Amino acid sequence: MSEPATPPPQLDRSTDGRVVEFGAALGALTRLGQLLDRNLRDAVGISQGSFEALLRIERSGGFMAMGTLADQILFTSGGVTRLVDRLTAEGLAERRPCPTDRRIQYVAITDAGRRKLRDALDVHVEDLEREYFGRMSDHERRVLADVLGRLRASDQACS
Repeated sequence: MSEPATPPPQLDRSTDGRVVEFGAALGALTRLGQLLDRNLRDAVGISQGSFEALLRIERSGGFMAMGTLADQILFTSGGVTRLVDRLTAEGLAERRPCPTDRRIQYVAITDAGRRKLRDALDVHVEDLEREYFGRMSDHERRVLADVLGRLRASDQACS
């Protein structure tokens, strides 16, 4: 019987704690995203992506440049155009031209979009509490928010 082959040095990193921990974090966020998306679709008829876009638009005062929205939700310009097309077709948002620059398009939330967002927020908060934050102490939530905020800020410093 021969001895098991020694893995090449680069594969030794597959068990590096950072690789394992990142995989665990990504898996948890993916699972949570799928769950939240399914529940939002079932309960109020919108996707997690549509919810996130409506939330960002509302938080910005009710309208924002489509390029800014794409940057915030990490979509390509084509992806955000398709998303805004769907929101517009559903009456949840509307496009508005920029009065000073024809190249810029704004997207604004409609009254129907605000109602849909309010309903979606009720579902979303309940899901977050039940599936995620309800399993954490206040301290753990603050630590998580701090760590994720630092990771996000380091990404923005590089772009």
